Amino acid sequence: MKKEKNGYITLYLTLTLGIMLSLVFVLLEAVRNNTIRMETESVMDIGLYSVFGEFHRELLEQYDLFFIDTSYGEGRPDVKRSEEHLQYYMNENFQKDRVEGWLGFRDLTDLSCDNVEFECYTYASDRQGQVLKSQIVDYMQDKTGIEAAQDILYQFDVLKNGNYLSMDISGQWSVAEENLNVLVEEKKKEMIDPETGEEFPIGLDNPADYVKDVKAQGALGLVLPPEKEISSMSIHPEYYLSHRTISQGKGILSTEETLVDKATEDILFWEYLMEKCSSYSSVLEKAVLKYQIEYLLSGKGSDLENLEEIVEDILQIREGVNFLYLISDQGKVGEADALAWLVSALFFSPEIKDAVKATILFAWSYAESVKDVRILLDGNKLPLLKSSTTWNTPLSQLLMFTSCLDQYDVSSEGMSYEDYLRFFLSLKSEEEILYRFMDICEMDIRVTEGNEYFQMDGCISAVKAKVNVSSGYGNGYEISRTYTYE
Repeated sequence: MKKEKNGYITLYLTLTLGIMLSLVFVLLEAVRNNTIRMETESVMDIGLYSVFGEFHRELLEQYDLFFIDTSYGEGRPDVKRSEEHLQYYMNENFQKDRVEGWLGFRDLTDLSCDNVEFECYTYASDRQGQVLKSQIVDYMQDKTGIEAAQDILYQFDVLKNGNYLSMDISGQWSVAEENLNVLVEEKKKEMIDPETGEEFPIGLDNPADYVKDVKAQGALGLVLPPEKEISSMSIHPEYYLSHRTISQGKGILSTEETLVDKATEDILFWEYLMEKCSSYSSVLEKAVLKYQIEYLLSGKGSDLENLEEIVEDILQIREGVNFLYLISDQGKVGEADALAWLVSALFFSPEIKDAVKATILFAWSYAESVKDVRILLDGNKLPLLKSSTTWNTPLSQLLMFTSCLDQYDVSSEGMSYEDYLRFFLSLKSEEEILYRFMDICEMDIRVTEGNEYFQMDGCISAVKAKVNVSSGYGNGYEISRTYTYE
């Protein structure tokens, strides 16, 4: 009897394997897609790390700031260079998996970066320079600490509340001079000889006139210590950020909120500027402009002009402080009164005594103020408010005060020249100071090798990058990442 053969096992296995293989291939494709996504994310992170690792070395070395210079020393800054760098780094990392061994192994993702776009990016100069300031404050918090910043003592409130900058002592002196001149002219008319028509033969010998003539020549030559050489450096301000149209970021990325209040932020910012920038009292040889803090405050094209303006500002404050003290000191007012009586008596006009006394008080306060500024520029401290023991110019020196400027008592208390610079920083527009500081960064970095195209408004601190990745197997992936130095 012939045995009948059945094929149901073969058919069963065929159908089962078909379903199983379909499932395997679906799972493999799912694994491939997940691998593509994971590899893309990893490679993009690596690429962005590499791009942000290209921070400008000179900017870090000189100013402890992290920014990507999009000029890369090749020409005008252009964010497309950074996009190209990211694309290059991603493709280099994708290529590492494309190896074909002797067994014919192939990369099962076969990825390549086709396009990179920075959807958003932030320049150092964005938000009127607040992007830069935010990084500065973070740096100073880490270095100095909030407590140390809050312990910095200033006498700014006394200066601000006293309104010494707004006191026009020079104007008041001029008014006093005009009043005196009117009285003198009237006296001369009274003393004209009616027979001969000859004028009054005696002139008014007022010691205040000598001081006023000295003042008209300018204070800078008086207050500068004779042994110290003054910088003759100058620049063309129009070449720098504060004088050109500033490039703006795209879809500005917000910076992190600092954990300190505005007042502490400002103190940290001022201390950073005093640390990183040179001044008359602390010159950096490598700096283009030697008096950089003075440039921040005045914005002139030469060290000499900037220093001259600062000297005049300090002198204005000191004139106000000294004049108010002088008229409150009855002993010194008495001395001025006695001298005014003598001057008016020699002119045969006792009635002009009070007008003469007013000019003497103004001249005396100016002479003391010139010596005050010399004290500061000598590197010494100066009491903010004067007393009988800290007043350095006796009335007897008024006619020779310019030859006695080195005769003073040194004080261990009060404000230094640097403290006055800090005070002036607190009065200036923050935007103006930030832009001028970026001028300083540009001028000092451009003189270093390979950085002639450097611009602060071409330096990136944060980006939101979008990339398109394709696979040799027809898959594609789009991803966005936001990176920042903060």
